[in-house]
Amino acid sequence: MRFLARHLTVQLLLVGPGALAQQSYPNISGEVLLDDERVVVQRFRLQPGEWEGIHEHPEHQLVIVLQSSDELTQRFGDSETVLSIDEAQRPQSMSVFWRPGPVALSERHETGNTGTRALEWIAITFKSASIATDDAAAQQEDGSAARLE
Repeated sequence: MRFLARHLTVQLLLVGPGALAQQSYPNISGEVLLDDERVVVQRFRLQPGEWEGIHEHPEHQLVIVLQSSDELTQRFGDSETVLSIDEAQRPQSMSVFWRPGPVALSERHETGNTGTRALEWIAITFKSASIATDDAAAQQEDGSAARLE
């Protein structure tokens, strides 16, 4: 029991606050551009033929695609979807998207670059303390949004 408690304490110290909000992939690494009390901003690149590996996504994430591949294959469990992006569609369909909820590891999600061009993106993950809500119950008496903890 003492070993387990010590192991968990060491793991929490190594991870540190804020690291839990970072996006991570088993097969590729990213670059942390900013990590403060509100957001983690990371840059990733997926070369043709590479797969991110099965991963999860934290909640409240904005993704900005800097460079799109011409084909991506996305998997959720046993389901596979091939996304073909032609030059005319690319700026409208792939530039920015919001990921409102988390994706759990149990969903067995991964994306592969099955195209001929590199895919490059920025992931902005909002930490829970920085998320505002439109929920009336979360409004303070003076009308300002209550801070989520």
